Amino acid sequence: MVNLDDLNAEQRAAVLHRGGPLLVLAGAGSGKTRVIVHRIASLVAGGVPAWSILAMTFTNKAAGEMRERAGALLGPLAEGLWVSTFHATGAAILRREVEAVGLSPRFSIYDDTDQLGLARHVLREAGREGDAAAGRDLLAAVDRKKSGMGEPPDGGTAMLIERYDRALRAANAVDFGDLLLLPVELFARRPEVLERWRRRFSHVLVDEFQDTNRIQYRLLKLLCPDGMDLCVVGDDDQSIYGWRGAEVSNILDFEKDYPGATVVKLERNYRSDGNILAAAQAVIAQNPHRHDKTLWTDRPAGARIGLLVAGDDYEEADRIAAFLAERHRAGTPLGEMAVFYRINAQSRVLEDGLRLARVPYVIVRGRSFYERAEIKDAVAYLRLLINPRSDADVLRIINSPPRKIGEATVERLSRHAAARGLCLYDALAEGELSANADLDGGSRGRLAAFRQLLDDLIATCAHGNAREAAEAVLTRTGLLDRYARQEGPEAQERVENLRELLRAAAESDVRASTAVAPGPAEPGADLGEESDPLLSFLEEIALLGDADQETGRDRVSLMTLHAAKGLEFDVVAIAGMEEGVFPHSRAIASHAFYAGEEELHEERRLCYVGFTRARRRLVVSCAFRRALFGDPKMNPPSRFLREVPAELLDGILPAAERRAVPMAGERTIDRSYDQSWRGDRFPARVRRPAAPPAPRAETARATGATVRHAVFGVGKVVAADGEGPDAKLTVRFPSVGDKRIVARFVTPV
Repeated sequence: MVNLDDLNAEQRAAVLHRGGPLLVLAGAGSGKTRVIVHRIASLVAGGVPAWSILAMTFTNKAAGEMRERAGALLGPLAEGLWVSTFHATGAAILRREVEAVGLSPRFSIYDDTDQLGLARHVLREAGREGDAAAGRDLLAAVDRKKSGMGEPPDGGTAMLIERYDRALRAANAVDFGDLLLLPVELFARRPEVLERWRRRFSHVLVDEFQDTNRIQYRLLKLLCPDGMDLCVVGDDDQSIYGWRGAEVSNILDFEKDYPGATVVKLERNYRSDGNILAAAQAVIAQNPHRHDKTLWTDRPAGARIGLLVAGDDYEEADRIAAFLAERHRAGTPLGEMAVFYRINAQSRVLEDGLRLARVPYVIVRGRSFYERAEIKDAVAYLRLLINPRSDADVLRIINSPPRKIGEATVERLSRHAAARGLCLYDALAEGELSANADLDGGSRGRLAAFRQLLDDLIATCAHGNAREAAEAVLTRTGLLDRYARQEGPEAQERVENLRELLRAAAESDVRASTAVAPGPAEPGADLGEESDPLLSFLEEIALLGDADQETGRDRVSLMTLHAAKGLEFDVVAIAGMEEGVFPHSRAIASHAFYAGEEELHEERRLCYVGFTRARRRLVVSCAFRRALFGDPKMNPPSRFLREVPAELLDGILPAAERRAVPMAGERTIDRSYDQSWRGDRFPARVRRPAAPPAPRAETARATGATVRHAVFGVGKVVAADGEGPDAKLTVRFPSVGDKRIVARFVTPV
């Protein structure tokens, strides 16, 4: 029997519920992962086979944590438990149903870069502009169609999407949208297949249900008709991914879709001190159309919310850095502190401030290791070992490392392949090369050698373990030697990255060797498959998500508010809390009315998420003047700051006048309008220049002047050549030494 003594009454109710759908409304920091894991353990301990339980979430990190914690509770009984992301579940279904969807078992999963390359190729083939911007536009249309968002595409776009999908299938490949759409289409088309999978899972659990999109919810509804044991856990107040298709209506309307559902609310917060929780609750309470729940805690009130009001974004960055340095001196580890911002462009000035204060930091963006060029080259070789039909991978590495195969040769090869209806790998066969009249003898020889290299690797590595395959690729192709023979820190870093890939492959082999295939759905029906270590490793890489990168262990973490979801820190600073920055200008622009006010509501939920990441200290900041994208703005403080009760703030906002601005008819949107945020009434307590700075070029050209550059930070002018904004300055920067810079690109300090 699983011990439930450490659960509160509501958590136990969710864990022990049996019979029919269950909606668990789990507020921030209320222990939802503990509930899910204990519910799984309770089911297995009660006699439910582990292999008949499916638990889905949104990140590999969260899925791994669930598996680990379930294993700690159940021991060997956890073997066969299926815990994965939505996309990994879709991939597993497709691997087992490949014939029904027209794929071969060893299909490739194209990542964002692969998809962009394919989209640009499709555009060029169609006689359209094939640059990156046009490719991204096409991919956005593909994503909207496959996730069920928006209106159907127009005729021209629909034709391009069809060509894109045909190219994917010709390469025996799928994109992320296919991993969900193809199983849904399969289940709708083949009832007998759907029935087999329904019998396969007697209990389905979904974490972060508020983040599901239309296709994910359709998949759930197909697998779990009303009356089945479906448990969804989520918080509508933390639905922040509407811009990528998530529909908060899924969780708000769950009881309509499953009329017999039981609802359990988890409202006790175990993470944040009382003042932080009260501030977050005050903000989110302004949103309409939400489940009624009020978080509470028995933790102490703690410090009030720190408020930094700065003269400009540079001062804001300096003061945040000083605050973090002070907290570190007081004993808070650097890895337990984070700075959040609404848009990536804010990070540059914040980085400058942290560097000047000598506060170590890391930018948390996700997937950065596997996006490095040398790693993508190695992975392209590995993918060709299991799927030679992938033209995107052939094109990536046909001349990497350099083997004197130029663009003109590749173009002639591609034309020949297209005319004969071949993939590029088949067009590299000896007979096809001989039949290609566009190629001279030297080109045919180099292409033949490349094909032979691939064939040798496929023959020896395609069915081995991931570590051996990766080592063979790095040595036989010359990728590792290419950088090992070069001098300099960049080449050394690339060598280290490739060796780290070997370590990652070895770790994947260990996971593959210890994994237990899910058990049978019924006697005699085995849905498991023989383990393929290399395929497993490549699938792990392909399915890495934005939230799977580690935060800094001995450095402050910098990230967007969206990236902060699911994390927590002792100390959190949120920068840029001004109207037009946070909430974003898109959410408060006049056109927002026509799309409804959901964008603004989502911005408020994003603020709630940011606040509730903090355990002990929360600091929020705004600036009188901010330059984003080279356009200086003077925006009033964020309405979200005004929604925090004054007694919770350690600092004073400028007094504001609230006005209701009419918006097209019967509705109005409240906006914060603040005259005191301008001119001489700016609070005297904030450091501010006594007079506007002198024109940039005139002040900065004097030898000995201290100036700031957008990239290199603060430096001192040591020489000047000429006058005015086009003067050539020599500036000595502590971080990079002397730099020759045009005067207009620096500002006086």
